This record gives sequence, C-alpha cells and structure tokens, in this order.
Amino acid sequence: MDSLERAYLVGFNSILFLAWALVLAITVDVAYRQEGDGALLFRAVELPLMVAQTAAIMEVIHSAVGLIRSPVSITAMQVASRLWLVWGILVPVQGSILVDSVHLGQLAGLKFELNLLTLLLAWSCSELVRYGFFALKALGPVPYISLWLRYSAFIVMYPVGVASELTMVWLALPEIKASGMLRYSMPNAINFGFNYYSICILISLTYIPGLPLLYTYMLKQRNKMLGGSRGTALAQRKEL
Repeated sequence: MDSLERAYLVGFNSILFLAWALVLAITVDVAYRQEGDGALLFRAVELPLMVAQTAAIMEVIHSAVGLIRSPVSITAMQVASRLWLVWGILVPVQGSILVDSVHLGQLAGLKFELNLLTLLLAWSCSELVRYGFFALKALGPVPYISLWLRYSAFIVMYPVGVASELTMVWLALPEIKASGMLRYSMPNAINFGFNYYSICILISLTYIPGLPLLYTYMLKQRNKMLGGSRGTALAQRKEL
C-alpha cells in the first residue's frame, strides 16, 4: 500500500468514524431526554444516518479494486442490506415503525424489546469499532484492544443488529401493504407488475442464509486474528 492509498484510507475511515460517533451521540442524547420517543429520535438522527450509511457504498468499490482485503460479495451483502433498511424502509415508511417495538420479555423488572433504538445502537457501536480499527490499521500495527473489539464485538452486535433490522421490516409491512407503496398491478401499458410488499418479504427471507454466512465468516476471521499472539502478528502483517 503506497502513502497516497494509506492517507486516503485513514481519512475515509476517520470521517466515517466521526459520522457514526455523531449518530451514537444523538441517539443516546435523544433517547435519554425524550424517554425513547422513536419519531423524534429518527428526525434528529436521519441526516447523519443517511450520510454515514450511504457512504459505505465506497467500501464495495474499495474491495472491488483491491484497496482493501475484503471479499466483494460479503462487503456488498452487508452494505446492500443496510442501504435497503435506510432508504427502502425507514425513510419512506416512518410512521408507527418509529414508535412501536417487538417485546421479547421481561427479567428482573427490565423490559427487553427490539425497536429503532436498538437498531441505531447496534449499528453505531459496531461501526465505531469497525471504522476505528480500519483507520488505525491503515496507519500501521493496530493496538490489541482495537483488534480484540473488531473481532469480538460482532458476537453480540450482529445478532442484535439483524434482529432489529428484521423488526423494522416486520413493523413496516402493514403500512407498506395498506398504502400500496410501489405497487404496480397488471394489466397495464407496459405489461409489468411489481409489489414492494412481496419484495420486502423476499429480501427478509435472504437473511436466513445471509446471517449464518456472515457470522461464520467473522468467526473464522476472529480465530485467525485472535488465535494466538504469533498468529495475530502474522495475520496483521499479511493484512497490511
């Protein structure tokens, strides 16, 4: 990696780190002050969220041109699912999905539920770890704490994030169906039918094979990077 590529990756990842730090700060602040008002939370975080998530398209390009050592298919899968959630569900639907939750249960007086708040927390925390790691990696050897977080935080963050994403889709489906959003019925002039409600269900079903694939890939990477001090050092040198 030459100095220009290194400088670019440091800048790119640092900017995205700051963008997600802003998303997290707004999320925590609004959730604390407004006691979980999802509609207000989304209005406050909408712009930085859209910018931060859309900028991830560049990661697919980075992978495709060999600027980073990540499989294009895995990178594209992750980016595409996030973009769809933002631009295909949260932004156009909004409504009740911003304030509703899926309740998982209660333990010791604490309620466990999935909603917009859990989605934003899972996304922002995982991206802070990821972009922070990539920025440091572009500079040279990565501190062990950053390395450990990069290959350990996903164990919790991935399941929570995916469950929250599917929760948003589940809550959005009734509104998408009732409003006829992006529905084109036949017969029509171009002899083409399209039902976004059905497309959302089909995309959601792809999470069934997708999550194990991504999770298994990350577990293998974790074993490779954290499997031992010597293995970690060799892996870091190979990745740089």
